Amino acid sequence: MYNIKNYTFGSFKTVADMHKSNYAILENVDSLGIKSLGIKYCPHLSFEDEFSILQQLDNKQIPKAYDYGHETLFKDNKVVLKQHFIVLDHMSSTDLVGYFKEKTVQDFQGQIENIIKCFISACDPLDYLHSKDFLHCDLKPGHLMLDPDTCTVYLIDYELAIRKSGVLKGISMDYASPEQLSLLEHLRNTPENVPLEATAFFLSIDGKADIYSLGAILYEILTGQKWSETKLPPINLNKSVPQKLEDIVMLTLEEDPANRVSTAKQLKQLLENIV
Repeated sequence: MYNIKNYTFGSFKTVADMHKSNYAILENVDSLGIKSLGIKYCPHLSFEDEFSILQQLDNKQIPKAYDYGHETLFKDNKVVLKQHFIVLDHMSSTDLVGYFKEKTVQDFQGQIENIIKCFISACDPLDYLHSKDFLHCDLKPGHLMLDPDTCTVYLIDYELAIRKSGVLKGISMDYASPEQLSLLEHLRNTPENVPLEATAFFLSIDGKADIYSLGAILYEILTGQKWSETKLPPINLNKSVPQKLEDIVMLTLEEDPANRVSTAKQLKQLLENIV
């Protein structure tokens, strides 16, 4: 049995490597009147910023956060290590990409409509997040969680989220937009004695960066390949992808943000038009 502060859990849902967070479902939350909570923890990564952002959000497809801190982890009442942690809603769902990877789109044409419905749902929390002047900056498999019974998609993991015009914290290379890659390269080359805010003003990112990442995830579901590795139109890899859907996917993946789908709301409308 594990304990952090007054939170108890018996097993890990995910066990991370040294660069990521561990996650477990809490067992002693009945007294809080909440159906299901999870705890995310890591020895070297503070969750203060993620907690602060989630405290400002109120959307059914985004988890609420209840506590964070830096406390000792115990295993069977023995000290293990001090850990940063955050307690938040546990979304009883499955990884969106993993769910469809278990199915063969080429053999089941009916899955295309379900995929579109899922991404229509994914646009809602993303549009809400952007309306609150935040960017997720780390959309990738594992951060979009699906309730397959309702095609509802939940947007999780805000460790790298920033305010619009904020300084980029990091990226996931396979799903990052071109402007995120350029900005990260610029920040890496900035001398340590120069304030980042003073040099990165001309390389700002906006919600279109998240749109690109969402498009890259949709591309991967439709083709089974990563856009960052192929750069081929979806139909080249999967003949069952409708032309209208391919057109939308390619609009999300435009290299130039000026030519990209502008907002999550616009993307939702485009997808709704082809269902």
